[in-house]
Amino acid sequence: MTTQSKKLAMTAAITAAIAATPMSALATNGILQHGNGIVSMGAGGAGVANPGEGMSAADNPALAALVGPGWSIQATAFNPNRSANMGRGYVESDSSWFLIPGGHWFTDVGDNSVAGLTVTPMGGLGTDYPPALFGTQTGIELSGLLIEPTAATKVTDNITLGFGLIFGYQMMESEGAGPQGPNGPFFPTTTDDSAWGWGFEIGAAIQAGPSTMIGLDYQSEIWMEDMDEFGNYLFAQASDPALNLPAIVTVGITQGIGENWKLSFDISDVPWSSVAVFDEVFGWEDQTVYKLGAEVQLNDTLAMRFGYNRGETPIPDSAVMQNVLAPAVTEDHFTIGFTKKFDAGNLHGFYAYMPEAEQTQNPVPPGFPAAQIKMDQNAFGLSWEVNL
Repeated sequence: MTTQSKKLAMTAAITAAIAATPMSALATNGILQHGNGIVSMGAGGAGVANPGEGMSAADNPALAALVGPGWSIQATAFNPNRSANMGRGYVESDSSWFLIPGGHWFTDVGDNSVAGLTVTPMGGLGTDYPPALFGTQTGIELSGLLIEPTAATKVTDNITLGFGLIFGYQMMESEGAGPQGPNGPFFPTTTDDSAWGWGFEIGAAIQAGPSTMIGLDYQSEIWMEDMDEFGNYLFAQASDPALNLPAIVTVGITQGIGENWKLSFDISDVPWSSVAVFDEVFGWEDQTVYKLGAEVQLNDTLAMRFGYNRGETPIPDSAVMQNVLAPAVTEDHFTIGFTKKFDAGNLHGFYAYMPEAEQTQNPVPPGFPAAQIKMDQNAFGLSWEVNL
């Protein structure tokens, strides 16, 4: 087998392994995960100006050229504990553990240029309430996958540019009759549907000083097909029933401090209200997400990270009732992570704790209870990365 054939086989194997793993419910910053790669997730999600791993390209495609050729595969165990109260006390969602895979592969394609792909979760949310809440087992689960072929190149000694073409796939399932809306139940029976979509991403990394890097990233809206099974029910009131992801703009900076420390800070704008389903069905508001991370190099083979991520809930108090099945109330994220270097590759890890957040419907519609939703989360993950 030629070298090129081996590279193509490695790419196919990584993509197939990830795609074959169920992409399960995830809701930290809205329906988005708080970071993409394990390194950034250990640093509060700050990654747009930090080429700490190949998966950094999922935050900013320009960083692929700074990391260079290689591959990785990662897995995150996600533990969201969701509860809802419809006037008879809190009822917990049954499902509470999910496995979330990801990975990347890049190869040299010329001087200071690389090409390849990243595979990341599209984001998601889900609940699985027992009959105590609505009288029957009720819930939804949204999950998905983003496959992003990417190319990046250093155009000068200080400026790197990258571009990614994003292919998205999402799946949604419902169970039970669902809560009542103005036109009847949100969904009448257990059903499922899926959709494909696409978008693009443009990024830049600027070496502004010996120890200073600035990152800029624009991810377009991910335009998805309609899911007809839900367009007639859960999303019927939306002017556009496609469950798109909004365009996201992120700016960030990574600053080295002394020989062993560096700080990273990102700000992301997530306009949920620009997508009809989030705006007109769930009532979500726009989010500004702040991500702060610190890294210390303890010795030649071990680095530790610490981080904090803050994004106010996109759910206004006036829309709590319509988000009982999608309680995306998480706001604060506290993270810790590490990288251990071995001769064969790098082992990255992280743990994140998202303390309980709670919201109560206000004002309360006449004839309805004061709906309440709350959630706390844990997540931990590992990746194995090989630089070629």
